Amino acid sequence: MHLFHAPHTPHTPLDQEHAEALLLEQHAERQALSAVRGANFTQCLNLHHLAADLELVDPRGRPHLMHGKDLFDERTWNKFLASLQHAINILSLTQSAEPLVKLYRTWLLTKYTQRYRWLSTPAQIQWFEQVTALVILRKVMEAKHHAWTYQQDEHAFADSWCAMEMRNLMTLNSMTTEIAKAIHHIVRQPEQAKEMIEHLFEIQATRLLDRLVPIRHPLPSLPPLPEGVALPQAILPPIAPPTGQAEVASQNTTKE
Repeated sequence: MHLFHAPHTPHTPLDQEHAEALLLEQHAERQALSAVRGANFTQCLNLHHLAADLELVDPRGRPHLMHGKDLFDERTWNKFLASLQHAINILSLTQSAEPLVKLYRTWLLTKYTQRYRWLSTPAQIQWFEQVTALVILRKVMEAKHHAWTYQQDEHAFADSWCAMEMRNLMTLNSMTTEIAKAIHHIVRQPEQAKEMIEHLFEIQATRLLDRLVPIRHPLPSLPPLPEGVALPQAILPPIAPPTGQAEVASQNTTKE
């Protein structure tokens, strides 16, 4: 690749620093993409074997369901962004993923609805942390896609392959969502409609996983990260995927 090659032009420390930052963001994008390849956010949870819902008990002993998809809700996310006191680069995984995860968790636990304060057991807290980590990865990748597609920001993605793959993912997400809306209009029985929609998303999720092997756009290799440089913890998958999927994700992240 051209990242570290500029024939007849000496590298300055600033050039090298920029090149390493770009390479780190490219690796981060591929890692994030492998973690959020779901037709919708609930499918992302399924891919990581995370429950779609979590049962909580309020101080009066009454049970409540916390839906994982609510943590991804667009209105909730926009309220969170509006609450930030300092600007944050939403288009950078390496600069912003970890701060966003911490800020979002703190905001949900202290500033948003009280149900998030009912998290009490280690298992509940672990679920909350894993789901919010996925929320941030998906939100940043979607923000990159929006800037790249609708604002013609050619620098939104550091890796052009991730830009094309994210475009395919968002197109599929949009199509599947429209079909789900049509099912709700046609099928009058809520349970039957829910089963049909879940089946639809399962089919699309399977197709997305199948695409990891016969990739439509050949996956260009990335140089390895410099010695001593690692991805921020927030960009790593919240939990390990199944062995076969982990091997594919590893191949997609780094091909030396």
